[in-house]
Amino acid sequence: MKIVVRFAILSFACAMATQAAAAERDVFQARRDALMEMLDGRVAVLYGAPRQIGGATELLFIQESNFYYLTGISEPGAALILAPKENQYKEILYLQPRNPDKENWDGRRAPLGDALEKATGFPEVRRIGRLGGDLTGIMQRSKRAAFLGPIVSATADMPPALSILRDGQSKVPGTSLENMADLIPEMRRIKDAYEIERIQKAVDVTGKGLVAAMQSVAPGMQEFQLQSIVDHTYEMEGAQFLGFSTILAWGPNTTVLHYTKNDQAIQDAGLVLIDTGAAWEHYSADVTRTIPASGVFSDRERELYELVLKASNAAIKKVRSGANYYNDVHMTAKNILDEAGYGEYFIHGTGHFVGLDVHDAGNYDLPLKPGVVVTVEPGIYIPEEGIGIRIEDVVLVTKGGPVILSRRIPRTIEEIESVMAK
Repeated sequence: MKIVVRFAILSFACAMATQAAAAERDVFQARRDALMEMLDGRVAVLYGAPRQIGGATELLFIQESNFYYLTGISEPGAALILAPKENQYKEILYLQPRNPDKENWDGRRAPLGDALEKATGFPEVRRIGRLGGDLTGIMQRSKRAAFLGPIVSATADMPPALSILRDGQSKVPGTSLENMADLIPEMRRIKDAYEIERIQKAVDVTGKGLVAAMQSVAPGMQEFQLQSIVDHTYEMEGAQFLGFSTILAWGPNTTVLHYTKNDQAIQDAGLVLIDTGAAWEHYSADVTRTIPASGVFSDRERELYELVLKASNAAIKKVRSGANYYNDVHMTAKNILDEAGYGEYFIHGTGHFVGLDVHDAGNYDLPLKPGVVVTVEPGIYIPEEGIGIRIEDVVLVTKGGPVILSRRIPRTIEEIESVMAK
């Protein structure tokens, strides 16, 4: 009976995993379908990130965000053709060739065929060596192509996608090439339910790391030791990597916006600023909390913290559909700090989009819409007092108003001191 029950449980688990994988493939397929409709018959190419090597060591691979958004593929050196007007294959995934010697070191890779096509959700998967020839053939039939990014500076190398499109254009005279690099960022700006679920999970895990830090900080501890507690908590909660390197600063270091040394000893007075974010299935959180090293805010720290909290609360209320992020959200926070006489100590913007990238894609000039996820992070930094305070929350725009995804992470003075007392 136990064997039968265990088999039934295993079969159910496998079936659920298969259904979940199929549901994810449907999400990525829907995004590609939406993009191809906007391409209006133009052929486009996207490249994934290459394998990263540091010295003789292979670095952690994180897929290029636009490519992952459309494919869900995390393999290095991949590419994608979208060809809406093709009769046989409207989308083709390209992967690096197999290398038996390399696979002995890095792990086995699947051969081409039905199993790989089913696993990836693509009807046609080919090796990367065929990409150029395939693209030329498609361009001969379509005569229209689109560049989907990334946009780079004038001094940077030409993006591979633009290079191969221009090469194809030279081989097929009369082919038009249009810059449509704004399409994917606008798609990514509006999060779907799949994305919001993962951002919320990333935020929840981040909250556990922050609470662990609040309950662990002690005089004499090095900043990096407290940072390690935060980061280790993420790993134990199942987050495979960080959205960005955790910023953990004590005392005067809190006035440095992107302080990265994390190598000073925490004293028994002063503030500790923790700016951090776990990543969950590629989606990042970004939350900042500022806490008293002693467990109790001083009168001066309390005065400034309450002011930043007031600016944060007011700005969050402006995170609504139709609002402009700069004119409505940022200026609300800035005006409060200006009126209190601390405007000169607020030296950065009030926030940014968050998603696959911690500073996610999107146009800040466009009105906010339901599905947009932003951070709200006003701060005051007073070097002459050695005090820096930032409160950062992740906020979702909905039809009914702002939803603070990080609302369960201790935020008020009373909440923080209560957690630290435990």
